Amino acid sequence: MMSAQVQLVQDSFAKVKPIAATAADLFYDRLFGIAPDVRRLLPEHTAEEKRLTTMLGLRGTNPNRPEMVVPAVKHREW
Repeated sequence: MMSAQVQLVQDSFAKVKPIAATAADLFYDRLFGIAPDVRRLLPEHTAEEKRLTTMLGLRGTNPNRPEMVVPAVKHREW
């Protein structure tokens, strides 16, 4: 990723971070709206929100380091 793109990702994440829970709610509302069958795959909606915001946080603060996300996803203790 080029430095200008990195800065855009970091700036965008800085705007989303204070409303992360709301952003996660909006994401899942939209997901369940367009794919209602997915809801049964994610019964622990609150836990999934935390996972989503954690992953966004990793990517948003470290956009040039995708290797940080893989161990976090595999570890799954958020």
